[in-house]
Amino acid sequence: MKPKVIISKSQYLRGLQCPKALWLFRHRPDLKPDIPPVRQHLFDSGHEVGRLAQTSFRDGVEIIAPYNRIDAAVHSTEKAIRRKSATIFEAAAVSPEGAYSRIDIMHRNGHSLEWDLVEVKSTTGIKDVHLNDMAFQRYTFETAGHKIRSSILMYIDNTYVKRGAIDTAKLFQREDCSDIVQGRMSEVPDDLRRLKSVIVRPTEPEVSIGSHCKTPFACDYIPYCWQCVPDYSVYNLFSGRKLESLLVRGILDVAGIPDDFDLTPRQTIEVAAFKQQQVHMDAYRIARFLEKLVYPLYFLDYETIMPAIPLFEGTRPYQQVPFQFSLHVQKIKGGAVAHSEFLHTDLGDPRIGFVRRLVGSCGDTGSVVVYNRAFEAGVNTSLSEAFPAYSEKLSGINNRMIDLLVPFRSRALYHPDMRGSASLKIVLPAFVSDLSYDDLTIADGQTAALMYLKVIKTDATGEEKESILSDLRRYCAMDTLAEVKLLEVLYHMASE
Repeated sequence: MKPKVIISKSQYLRGLQCPKALWLFRHRPDLKPDIPPVRQHLFDSGHEVGRLAQTSFRDGVEIIAPYNRIDAAVHSTEKAIRRKSATIFEAAAVSPEGAYSRIDIMHRNGHSLEWDLVEVKSTTGIKDVHLNDMAFQRYTFETAGHKIRSSILMYIDNTYVKRGAIDTAKLFQREDCSDIVQGRMSEVPDDLRRLKSVIVRPTEPEVSIGSHCKTPFACDYIPYCWQCVPDYSVYNLFSGRKLESLLVRGILDVAGIPDDFDLTPRQTIEVAAFKQQQVHMDAYRIARFLEKLVYPLYFLDYETIMPAIPLFEGTRPYQQVPFQFSLHVQKIKGGAVAHSEFLHTDLGDPRIGFVRRLVGSCGDTGSVVVYNRAFEAGVNTSLSEAFPAYSEKLSGINNRMIDLLVPFRSRALYHPDMRGSASLKIVLPAFVSDLSYDDLTIADGQTAALMYLKVIKTDATGEEKESILSDLRRYCAMDTLAEVKLLEVLYHMASE
C-alpha cells in the first residue's frame, strides 16, 4: 500500500533548508511564483548537461513517465530491471515510508545485481547540498529493495577545452562519494519523520527569516516571509553577531540603528546618508580619481555568454565568451560623444570579429572607462590567450582601463537611493533621474546572454531574431551612456 504522505527529493531538500518553505509548497500553491526566464534557462541548461551525460553510457533505457506520475515511473523502472537493462535513465523508486526519488543514471555494475547511482550536476565541483541530495536518493533506492554499490557525482570539469566534438569522457568528472553519502543516510529517516510531521500540520510552522532563506538556494517564498522587512534593512548592512544584536532588539529599519552602534567607515557613510537623506561626497577622493583620466575617453562595456557546454572551438565550460560591445568616445572634456558598437549576428564563434573591431576602435592612447574593470579585463586576458596576435593590443587596452565603479563602491560618492549597492543599474537612476533601465526589454546581463543564446541556437524566428538583436543594442548602449553620464556627475561634484 502506498504511503499516505510522499516526499520527493526536491521537497526533502527544500524542507532541510526551511520546514516552513516545505509547508508553503504543499499547502499554499497560490504563493508559488512564476519561474523567471533566467531561472528557467538554468533549469534548461541543467537538463542539457544531463542529456549529454547520458551519452557516456551505452544502450540506456529512459523512464519517460512524468515526475508526478509516481506509480508509472516506478513500474517502468521495475520493468526495465526485469529486462536486464544495464543502464536506466531517470529510474524511480519509493521507499516504504514515502521517500520518492529519481536518479539521473542507474548503471549496473557489470553482470552483478548491484547498481551505481550516478547523479549529474552542471556545477564544476561538489557542494554540500549535493551530498544530502545523494544520501536521500541512495536511502530511497536501498529501502525500496535495490542493491546499490556506489553513489557517484558526475560534474563538469571546467579545465576541459573543446577540440572538435564534445568529449564527454573529458568534459565530465566522476567522483565516488559513497563513504560520505552512506554516512549521511543515517540522518534521512529522522529527517523524513520530521518533515512529514510538518506537512500534515494544519497551520504553517513559525520559522524566523535569516541567511537560510538564501542558502543553498534562494527560497521561492522570500516575498511572503520577508514582507515585514523594509526594502533597505539591517540585512543589507550586517551579518553575524552585529545583525543578531539588532534583530533581538526588534530593529529592522536602517533608520532605527542606534547612533552609538559599532559601524565600519563604509557603514557609517551608508547609515548617515540614509538617515539624513543626503548625498555623501568626498570631493578630494573624487578629484584624485578624475586626475587619472587621459583624453580621449573610451567608454566601454561587454556582453558575454557562459555556456556550460562549450559551443566554440578552444573554449572551456562557463568561459566568458564576448559577443557584443558598446563604445562611446569623447575626445575632449565636455565635448561631443560618438557611439559605435559590435554585435555578432552569425552562428559561429564571435570572438575573432569582436577582437578585430575592438582593437580597431579603441585607439592606442586615452583612458578606457569601464564599470567593474575585473570583468572586461578578464575577458581581454582570455582573448589574448586565444588570439596571441592581438595580445599586445588587448594588454594595452587593459593597462589604460579606469574603473568607474571605484568611487561609488568606495563610497567617495554615495546616494541614499543606492541602498548599499554600487550596481550600475542602481547608481544611474540615483544620480541621473532622466535615465534608467526600466523601459528596456533587456535590462540586465543575464537576460542579454539568454536572449543571445536563443538567437544563435536558432530558436528565434527571423522577426523575433531582429527584435532581440535590436533590444541587445539598446541595452549595451545604455550601459556605456550610463558611464558617460556618471562621469559627468563626478566632474560636477568635484567642482562644488
